[in-house]
Amino acid sequence: MEQRLKEVIEGRGGNYILPFYWQHGENEELLREGMEKIYESGIGAVCAESRPHPDFLGDKWWADMDVIMDEACKRNMRVWVLDDAHFPSGYCNGKITENSPYAKVFLDYYHVDVIGPAKGTSFIVKLDKNEELVAVTAGLRDRDNSEKISDVVDLTASVKSGVVYWDVPEGNWLITIIKTTRKAKVRQGYINTIDRDAVKYFIDTVYEPHYERYGEEFGEIFAGFFSDEPEIGNAAEHHRIGHSKSTLPWCEQLKTEIKALWQEDYAVKLTSLFCDVEGISPKARVEFMDEVTRLYGENFCGQIGEWCRAHGVEYIGHIIEDNGCHARMGYGAGHFFRALWGQDMSGIDVVLQQIRPGFEDRNVHSVGGKGTYDGKLFQFALAKMGSSLGHIDSKKKGRTMCEMFGAYGWAEGLKLMKWLTDHMLVRGVNYFVPHAFTMKDFPDPDCPPHFYARGNNPQYPYFRKLMEYTNRVSHLINGGEHIPCVALFYNACAEWAGEYQPLEEVGMLLARAQIDYEVVPEDVIRECRFVQGKVIVGQEVCNAVVFPYCEYLPDYIVKWCEEAVVQGVKIIFMKTLPKILGTEEIFECDGISVVSEDELTGRLYELGVHEIKCETYSPGLRYYHYRHNDGEYYLFFNESVNETIETNINIPLGGRECVWYDAYDNEMWEAKYCTDKVHVKLEPYEARILCVAGSPETWIEPSFAVKKHCNKAGKVIELSGEWSLYLKSFNGEFEEKELILDKFVDITHPDNYPEFSGVMEYELVFDMPDVTDGKYRLKLDFGEIYETMEVWLNGKSLGTRITPPYILFGEADLKSCGNILKVRVINTLVHHERDYFSMSMSVEPSGLLGPVTLSFCED
Repeated sequence: MEQRLKEVIEGRGGNYILPFYWQHGENEELLREGMEKIYESGIGAVCAESRPHPDFLGDKWWADMDVIMDEACKRNMRVWVLDDAHFPSGYCNGKITENSPYAKVFLDYYHVDVIGPAKGTSFIVKLDKNEELVAVTAGLRDRDNSEKISDVVDLTASVKSGVVYWDVPEGNWLITIIKTTRKAKVRQGYINTIDRDAVKYFIDTVYEPHYERYGEEFGEIFAGFFSDEPEIGNAAEHHRIGHSKSTLPWCEQLKTEIKALWQEDYAVKLTSLFCDVEGISPKARVEFMDEVTRLYGENFCGQIGEWCRAHGVEYIGHIIEDNGCHARMGYGAGHFFRALWGQDMSGIDVVLQQIRPGFEDRNVHSVGGKGTYDGKLFQFALAKMGSSLGHIDSKKKGRTMCEMFGAYGWAEGLKLMKWLTDHMLVRGVNYFVPHAFTMKDFPDPDCPPHFYARGNNPQYPYFRKLMEYTNRVSHLINGGEHIPCVALFYNACAEWAGEYQPLEEVGMLLARAQIDYEVVPEDVIRECRFVQGKVIVGQEVCNAVVFPYCEYLPDYIVKWCEEAVVQGVKIIFMKTLPKILGTEEIFECDGISVVSEDELTGRLYELGVHEIKCETYSPGLRYYHYRHNDGEYYLFFNESVNETIETNINIPLGGRECVWYDAYDNEMWEAKYCTDKVHVKLEPYEARILCVAGSPETWIEPSFAVKKHCNKAGKVIELSGEWSLYLKSFNGEFEEKELILDKFVDITHPDNYPEFSGVMEYELVFDMPDVTDGKYRLKLDFGEIYETMEVWLNGKSLGTRITPPYILFGEADLKSCGNILKVRVINTLVHHERDYFSMSMSVEPSGLLGPVTLSFCED
């Protein structure tokens, strides 16, 4: 048996969860209670969230941290710290003033229009306090596009005492004055994240004091630091470079390196960042973004990561990835992979309803109901980018973290949380930061739901079930090797240059055909080796490389593709071949496939670039293959919210034995399979893991039971009659001792109890005159439940369910008369709270809606 499977079955798996524990300056008793409740949830670590604390780095902060550290020590837990007083990281605990040498500096511009010829013309260079002139240029304007110019000339040397003197030639000219400034429509009071000295000041301000106080625990109880959405921050937006009028980031190091790169073309190419200069802008924008993103990666993330590792702790966190931010400046950090390369785990986040089941191929309205999220990006790019980085960068040891659940509103319960968790697990995410625990007085309006909520969340007793499940699966997909099929090119450089296809559009095609992929950036792919016609990406092997459509590609990627084809690598471009950046020549190479979206997956199947294949088209099925030395796992998840998947899947088992592992109940079940084929049936929301022996000679130890499925059920009996119903609200303010129902109803229907949130306990006494008293293998199907369920039959617990399908299998005593079935159902707090965050999500009904059926399992 594979060692990690043995460990989880025996309850010896590791901890992969570190929830945010919000700090508001509560008293010691509440702090200790919060740590206890986190531990009781099956969690072995915590991240102290400093954002709401009133005295970060002050006496109260240290007193509160001492309590958290003490509780962690008692419970063998680990502690992480979110690294700033306000969102996003880089606020530096409020130390950055406008005139600080560590404040952000921007590159800005303004235009002057002039028609020539006009001799003796001058133009005023307007500079405010702390602004410096960088360059002045003139270019011939396009008649219909005021931002498109040609024949650009450098007029910087013509500036005398704040005035540009120039004899204007014939034509319609655009004068561009480029300057540095500290003024921009951005968040104020943040460090310049591309400036090394500024980041060093941030480390000295936040990180060093924690080391001074807890240095002896660094690497032990004190696990490390978490950066939350640091940004380049040159604009309060996330438009592509050259596609907005916003300022650009700047620092002395960037100035030096750009000058050395561009030399005598410095002024002209700076202008081409703001204006469209034919033949110049695409390459100049890529070169500028290359420099900026490299500086961010080295000076911010890289420098902090180096400090942490030198002090025996780890550095984790994430940037903003929303709607293309991952490859843009402003709210973003310009390049997902470079921005996080210095961390010890890869990291992403899903909050604010960014992922919604069923909205995978369309936009969905965001919290507040006016903005929208790009469903394709969040479902087919985000988690795969995260896990790919975790696999590619060796110092991350295959680890990818996701902050999730926060700010969905009280409409989110365990049902949605588990769907989101499975969404992440089946894409390779294996560490989690649940958002959040708070000990502030209930209701805390700050980004619910809150898992404990000072004892007011009625689903809290079952939250542990989700956490245990998450830890079990995460344990299985750590410490081994992911098996992808395709390397999907991360095309940030193509986006900076010109027209491009978002990578998620290609990712969607691959995922729906069960062709797994790693997202691979240019810095990595240009270093990849070739072995027998395959690409070695880090420790992984990819059978083909797919490039989303792009107008331009850098010459070094083109040369890599040419060499890859010679080595027998399968290269596919979407739609058409690109132009070579800086030359305008079309890239041509024999042996490269160019396909449409309709042709992609068929072409990959023809080339043999797939590992599994469904006999029937199953677009809602996701899978993830993970290998250890003595066994491997195939994670399967039905992401559909309304379609059952039932199909045979061709899998290269090679004669090895396999079983299904149910990580929720921590049980193994027999699998229907033959040499290289497995039968799969998954209801909506259902996830399952196929465990495959490492070789035909190895298999399960005799001490571990493998359960048999209810392959053949006898007569299905609907359990009807008069159900007793007991209601108890979450806060105890409302209680109905007993209601009699002859049919199931929505408890929160307007005719019933529309504001009810809490426990609904159903009880049915039923007879089975055709059975003899004794034990039977049963299947109980409860139909529709909203949304957490626990069941007892004749006093014996049959188990819990937090998502569909609400079906339980088990052995139980039955009697010919007087059987008692008890069903406890818990809804969410949305019906009582009706909070702001929930107003942009649909709200489900409440209670047991059935039908409830019983059948006897026959071997």
